[in-house]
Amino acid sequence: MNSMSTPFNNNTQSIGNMLTFIGVVLLHILGLVWAAQQLSITEPAVTPPSVVGVLVAPEPETKPVPPPPKPEPKPQPKPEPKPTPKPTPKPEPAREVAPEPEPVPQTAPTVPTPPAPPAQQATPAPEAPAPVTPPRTDAAHLNNPAPQYPALSRRLGEQGRVMLDVYILPDGSVGEIKLNKSSGFPRLDNAALQAVKNWKYVPAKRGNKPIAFWYVQPVSFVLNN
Repeated sequence: MNSMSTPFNNNTQSIGNMLTFIGVVLLHILGLVWAAQQLSITEPAVTPPSVVGVLVAPEPETKPVPPPPKPEPKPQPKPEPKPTPKPTPKPEPAREVAPEPEPVPQTAPTVPTPPAPPAQQATPAPEAPAPVTPPRTDAAHLNNPAPQYPALSRRLGEQGRVMLDVYILPDGSVGEIKLNKSSGFPRLDNAALQAVKNWKYVPAKRGNKPIAFWYVQPVSFVLNN
């Protein structure tokens, strides 16, 4: 009797030792986990994963117990076929008729009235320009000498009328002179130009104010028989 109980006691003792060892290892692991959590709370740190080996006690060998014999299935009666119910037609849902929208009265768009144009000030009518009095050469105080008749033109019988454009300044002097129409004889034209450019005029006037004025001055050369 004693010889049969000794191996069983040894197995039980070895299993107890293994369980004690496993418990110690688990406690160490839990302690390490708790310490790691405390460190992560106080000061975060990144640590590499660690591998911990755990020894597992071998399970005792047990002989398999044969399963009980299965009871024979009893024949079940066949279920009678149930009559298939005829589908009842579903009533069509009532269609909802949307009410027609009430017509919105249209209002005529308001057209902004343009601002009234500013009152134009009445501009005074321009005054009519004063009449212009042409210049004169027949005043007695002018003493303008007559053009000299060229001697050669006399012998040759040259005679005619010269038309000169004369620009008379406000003081009565000749500012510019040019030939408007020739007499047909250059000697007569030149004699007229030399004489008139030194003449004095009564200047043209607009109202009572002397003005500069372009004046057409005729000069005639005629031979007396």
